[in-house]
Amino acid sequence: MKPTDKRSIRSVETAVRRYANTIRQGSSPCRADRDTEDQAANYREAAERAELRAEQIRHILNERGVSLIQFMVYRNFGIHVDKLCRDYSGESLRLQVSDAIARWTSYGCERVILSAICRQVFALELADEAGSTHSLDNPARQS
Repeated sequence: MKPTDKRSIRSVETAVRRYANTIRQGSSPCRADRDTEDQAANYREAAERAELRAEQIRHILNERGVSLIQFMVYRNFGIHVDKLCRDYSGESLRLQVSDAIARWTSYGCERVILSAICRQVFALELADEAGSTHSLDNPARQS
């Protein structure tokens, strides 16, 4: 018997509607100002951004012939970089993303593809294809 995948992908609209219901029911925390509509709007914006980024990453992976089984690892990299983009900026962002590329490379991801995700999805120029980070290296790390 062939197994079937019973998971369903919820649309952004469905996810936002469920989130708003959980806020009203009290199973999800509500903001201090009790503005659930604004909270749901922020959730919608984040969900739409996440879906767009996931689609862009999927497109890059398809272009480069990445195995389907590795999509989740690269998507997780994209989620991590998205969080870094919200938490850091400037040189500190570039250093954090360079470290993330090194980390995900150790997981078996290709540096070229990780760099392409950074460049095409997040508009970050970090390193050349050979992995050289030019002026991004921390002098304390050099031996």
